[in-house]
Amino acid sequence: MASITAQQAIAPAIPMQRATSETTSDADAEHGLARFFYAAGLALILSAVQGVVQRLPGISDWLRNADYGGHMVTNLAHTHITIVGAGTITLTGLIYYVLPRVTRKPLYSQSLTNVSFWATIIGVFGFYIAMLSLGIYEGAMVHAGWPYDAARDYMGAWHKMPMMMTGIVMGIGYWTFVGNVYNTVGRGAGERKINPSNAATDGEFLLAKFLAVGATGLLFGTVQGVYQIMPWSLDWLRKTGEAGHLIDPMAHAHMNLVGGVAVAIMGLLYFFLPKMIGRAIYSMRLAKLSFWFIFFGLFGFYFTAVTLGWIEGEMVLGGMTDVEARETLGLWHSVPLAVAGIVMGIGFWTFIANILLTVRQRPSNDAPADSKLRYFIGFGAVALLIGTIQGVIQVLGPVKDWLDEALPASYLVTPLSHAQLNMVGFVMVSLASMAVFLLPRILKRPVADSREARVALTVMAVGIMASYVVYFTVGLVESLAVHQGATPSEAMEIVAGRTGRYALLIGAQAILGIGYILFFRHIASVVGREMRRAYFKTFWGRMRGAGQQATRIHPKAVPTNLDTAQRKALTACLIEAVGGAAGFLGMGWVFSGRPFVGIMLLGSWAGGFWTFAYVVFAVSGGAQLLPFLLVPYFAIPVLSAIGCYRSYMRDAKSLLVAST
Repeated sequence: MASITAQQAIAPAIPMQRATSETTSDADAEHGLARFFYAAGLALILSAVQGVVQRLPGISDWLRNADYGGHMVTNLAHTHITIVGAGTITLTGLIYYVLPRVTRKPLYSQSLTNVSFWATIIGVFGFYIAMLSLGIYEGAMVHAGWPYDAARDYMGAWHKMPMMMTGIVMGIGYWTFVGNVYNTVGRGAGERKINPSNAATDGEFLLAKFLAVGATGLLFGTVQGVYQIMPWSLDWLRKTGEAGHLIDPMAHAHMNLVGGVAVAIMGLLYFFLPKMIGRAIYSMRLAKLSFWFIFFGLFGFYFTAVTLGWIEGEMVLGGMTDVEARETLGLWHSVPLAVAGIVMGIGFWTFIANILLTVRQRPSNDAPADSKLRYFIGFGAVALLIGTIQGVIQVLGPVKDWLDEALPASYLVTPLSHAQLNMVGFVMVSLASMAVFLLPRILKRPVADSREARVALTVMAVGIMASYVVYFTVGLVESLAVHQGATPSEAMEIVAGRTGRYALLIGAQAILGIGYILFFRHIASVVGREMRRAYFKTFWGRMRGAGQQATRIHPKAVPTNLDTAQRKALTACLIEAVGGAAGFLGMGWVFSGRPFVGIMLLGSWAGGFWTFAYVVFAVSGGAQLLPFLLVPYFAIPVLSAIGCYRSYMRDAKSLLVAST
């Protein structure tokens, strides 16, 4: 395969830097992708710190005995900031770079890129803080003697609102990203029909399909995620127990991580790996085969899990146990999941074979200086191979029953050790390697074999393997002890005593955390302090300019004299204050000839107003929020009214002076 020409490569033969016809705005847009990798590095810092802290003696026991509150901290919050925070933020930055190159069309909208970045950042970090805070607070209530459900019901809207609101903001970030991807791919597909000679080739467009399926996975996953944190859905999932777990976390995590992340990474690796070694991907046929098996396996598994979860959940609400519900369905429960899993597994294994066969090729004479990054891509592929094999084994009936009977000891085997390979070993190492490869190129920095980057990735890889071995070994030994009659507490003494157990878990997580910190340090050093300052200076300058532009008076609404302007400004101020209090914020801006600001405020406030009404009148405990929400509810319209008056008068005076 070494003789394949660049034109035959699945990754398009487009140079890493664009031709001289590249516009300044295109260059600025690519330059701005560095912020995605920097933000992802910050998320990994949080992951590194929490990963060690939650394993410390005392804290670990406290979290384990905090019921679902501890689960929110150790699993939901930590996984969220690692995979959703660092993983998908890096993923979107890479996709925004690759997509124009595999469709031969520019990104549909740079504005959507900016909206998706900031909404995702605010939503991801806000959701993390909400889950972490609620988990700790409700865990403290459990330790004080409250049953968890009682603690959660007591919290009422204080539990539901932070997660719901930050989840919606995060959803907006993902949905604008998905819209950008769909429209860009759609333009590329249209060009292939209209003008095939100048359009993307079959190999290029195959990569666009991977990215489109990845965006679809994120769309499905985030829509489901936003829906299932709504109070009624959250209650249903809690009441259905193990049956509801087929929907969340199984189907939800599956669609987000496999559909939204893993499939997109496959397309990205097919693009970047040939550029790392200066040779074509090993086999185009394997690439096509992996796509179609993943496609049918992915959606088959997802819809099967959701359907089974809904059917069995209703059975549980009707009085059955989750075991009885599963036994009632019999083979209809196990066979569809197994078939979809096998189909998906074939897609992954053909992809893994393609990647490993490509990695083993010797780089060409004109390969870039940082071609050694391919070894970390190979590491990720091997981690995925072991993870998928383990995943198939542990869902087999006898194995699954054995693991379920050994809980909570077997929790270290599945999902923790399994997640170390699939979610961290494959996802994070692959994304980090591609980010390291791309960053100097979009910043127009010299390309070199960075020892600092390779050390960071090596420490990450060692930490991942150490965590996997520790989780799997300790979990397996403790599970065997539980099956032999030991209590979970007694089983924890088996391996190396309780102190030795803590040392193993903390040590493995500490190595991984150091790798995360070194990775962020490398990203920060490549970006540089001056660029960070310049970015935020430019960002706030653009925001200020956009704000001034949006608040300018429409030419048809310019007053004839200062007295007319004063009367109209006061009227608009009154309309804004009264209308905002009545749920129609923005009407004063529309009246005074600033329709853009008015429509944006009207839409946002309508959503906030009805959310406010829902919290107060429909959610358990909502009345407790009334004194706290009344102040901002009436203060915001007053502040908006003052802003409406002052901006109108400022612009009116400047226009009247200019006309004289």
